[in-house]
Amino acid sequence: MAKQDDWRLLNEVQHLKKAEWNPTDGEELAKHAPHLHRCAFCLEQVQDSPYQRWLVLPDLSCCVCEACYGDFKELFEWKQLDGWDIAWDRG
Repeated sequence: MAKQDDWRLLNEVQHLKKAEWNPTDGEELAKHAPHLHRCAFCLEQVQDSPYQRWLVLPDLSCCVCEACYGDFKELFEWKQLDGWDIAWDRG
C-alpha cells in the first residue's frame, strides 16, 4: 500500500477515487486502445505484450499498471471487475 506522500500521487489522479477497473494485458491495450500509452500513476509505458498486466477503466479513458493498482487500490477504494465485458469499441 502506498503512502499519501508517494511521488506517483503528484499526477492528476484524484478523479479516480472509487473507480472500477477491468483487468487486461498490454497486447489487448495496444490492439484495442492505442491511445492509452502509460500508467496514470508511475508513467510505465504500455508494451504490446500478453505478459504485461494492466487495469483499464470501463470507458477506456485511463489505465494503470498492475503494480500501481496493487499499491493504490485501498487508498482510492477501487473495485476490480472481471474483465470479460470490456467494450473495446468505446476507445
